[in-house]
This record gives sequence, structure tokens and C-alpha cells, in this order.
Amino acid sequence: MDRPTLVLALLFFVLAGCVAAGPRFCPAGLPVYDHVVIVVEENKDYDQIIGNPAAPYLNRLAAEGALLTHMFGEEHNSEGNYFWLFSGDNQSVGFDDKIPRVKFTANNLGAALIAKGLSFKGYSEGLPAIGSEVDVTPPGCHYPCLYGRKHVPWISFANVPDGPTADTSSNLRFADFPADYNQLPTVAFVIPDQERDMHNGTPQESVPPGDRWLADNLDRYYQWAKTHNSLLIVTFDENDNLKANLRGLTDPAVVQDGTVRARSAQNRIATIVAGAHIKPRYAEPMMVNHVTLLRTLEAMYELPRSGHQQPYAARAGISDDAVLRGVFEPAPGS
Repeated sequence: MDRPTLVLALLFFVLAGCVAAGPRFCPAGLPVYDHVVIVVEENKDYDQIIGNPAAPYLNRLAAEGALLTHMFGEEHNSEGNYFWLFSGDNQSVGFDDKIPRVKFTANNLGAALIAKGLSFKGYSEGLPAIGSEVDVTPPGCHYPCLYGRKHVPWISFANVPDGPTADTSSNLRFADFPADYNQLPTVAFVIPDQERDMHNGTPQESVPPGDRWLADNLDRYYQWAKTHNSLLIVTFDENDNLKANLRGLTDPAVVQDGTVRARSAQNRIATIVAGAHIKPRYAEPMMVNHVTLLRTLEAMYELPRSGHQQPYAARAGISDDAVLRGVFEPAPGS
């Protein structure tokens, strides 16, 4: 290689920043993953999952990876939490899981990744066709449904591609999840259907099949991720709100007095981070929420921020600047 070519090659390497293949670290000190897969489960309290023998796979992940011990959803019901995770705001969709009939243009994780030259896809089980905008499957169902658009926020943004093919759409079926994991986008969401995301039924009815689905469908990716600079995040939208039936923003600082209402109002959920460069058996003590996960990914890939911290969470001490650091192995020489 002649000297000018060598100089250009070195310059490209520097300008590439921390967004590159391999175990590299960004300026924030976070590992930069080739692939991150985020799975969102449904409606379970932290202690309905962690330590529950009916969820052996999730507890194995927690033992091998990092567990966020003080993780909270932002609201009840489901839908808004997905928007907080994806865009740092509930986009005023309301608290009753009503499907938006307009396309939002606010910044969000998917649009920011694509603008950076990276990639994003969502893979939803039960989605009838690539790019489909149906509300539910089976058509016209009320409860229990299988696919629910309320769990798929990216389809509600005009700045996230939604074409008719796997190449042109961000809104894919779980059947389109690639068997060759090198073909995954930079960040992918996986949304199991409501029979398999622990949504439908009591905890005794819904946790075992949901846990088995994860083991059957994502353990192969997880095993691959550990040696291929990739990450698996399993989180929940909200805790078990069935008995309290609250609506609105929730507050992680609510004093726990043993009542169902207080537990629901606090909205504590389980979240596990597992894969390459993760401290095994690490218990993260920091108070965090879905926006914290979003901020961590934004810092990792040097993306502009989307949205803001949920106001009750901010007052409880969950900073809009906070990112997860302790879960990751430190950068060499740090």
C-alpha cells in the first residue's frame, strides 16, 4: 500500500468512530455491537419472572448476563411503553391502547439508526404480511388476540420505512427473522404474539409458554451473540396491572405498602441484558426505565436523542442523561 492510500485508510478508520464491526468501544465507553436484538414481553411483575421456577430460561439468562434490578415501565396500559422505548415519548397515544390514525414525524430509534447509515427492523409474530398495518389478528378479535399493532410502534412513524418487501420495510414478520444472524440489522425488535409474550392469561398460564418460546426461538441467537459481538435484551412493557386496572403515567418512587395498587403504580418490571461483553451475574442497582435503554443505544451508536425522560421518573431520580454502563465489561485500558 502506498503512503497516500495508507493515510486515507487510516483517516477512514478514525472517521468511522465507534460504529464498526468487532468489539470496539464508543466515546461513551460502551461496546458497539454489530447486532442488538430487543424482545418485549408483556404485563408481568419483576418477581413473577425473577426467581420463578416457571421461567427457567429467563432466569438462566439473568444468571449468565446482567439483570436490571430496579427497572420500571412508564405507564399503564401497554402501548405507550413501546413508544417510550422506541422514541422517548408516548406521542400522546393515550392510555387505552388506541391505534394512532396519523403517522408521527418525531425522531425515534429506527429513523436515527437509518439516518446514521445503520439499520433497523421490527419482527412481529402474527403479522399477516410484510408492511401490514392491520390492527389485530385474527381480524376483528377483541380478546384474546394474537398480533396487536399496539405493540409495534415503528409502523406509526412516517420517517421509518414501510415498503412491501423485506428490503424496503422495517415492519417484518417474525418468519422473516434471518437464520443467518450476520444478516440481522444493527438493532432489531422481536415482538412475540400475545399467546407467547405472556400477555394472555394468568401468570400461571402465560409465563411457562412465554419462557419456552424464548428458549425455542432466541436461544440460538443468544449463543451466537456471545461470540459474535452481539447482544440480547429481554424486557417487559409494564407490570401486572390486571387487578389494579390503573391508567396513566406511573411513578417508580411510589411507596410500597403491600397493596396491589401501590405495586401497579410503581410499575417495576424485569429486564435482562445478555450476550458479548456483559458482566455475568451482574445486578444493576441503578433505577432505570425504557428511556434509559433508549439512551444507552443512542450513546452506543452516537445517535441524536429522541424525546425526553418520563416526568415522574425524572423526579424519582432517573436522569434523562443516564445510560447503562455497569452491565458491560470495561473497555481495554480503562
